[in-house]
Amino acid sequence: MAVRPLVFGARFKQSGRTVRVQAKAGSSQRYVVEVERSGGRPRRREHGSLIGALSDFASAWRARLH
Repeated sequence: MAVRPLVFGARFKQSGRTVRVQAKAGSSQRYVVEVERSGGRPRRREHGSLIGALSDFASAWRARLH
C-alpha cells in the first residue's frame, strides 16, 4: 500500500492582507505559513506539524485586528 502525504492548504484574504498555509513542496511533514501585506515582502515561517502551522495561521489572521 502506498503512503501519500496530506495535501492541505488555506488562504484568507482581506483588505490587502493575505495569510496562507500550505504543505512545503518536496516534504510531506513540513508546512509553511506565509503572511503578505500589500506593498510589503511576504514573511514565511516553516513548521514541523500541521497543528503548529494552523496555530500560527490563526494567530497571524487574528493579528490583523490590532
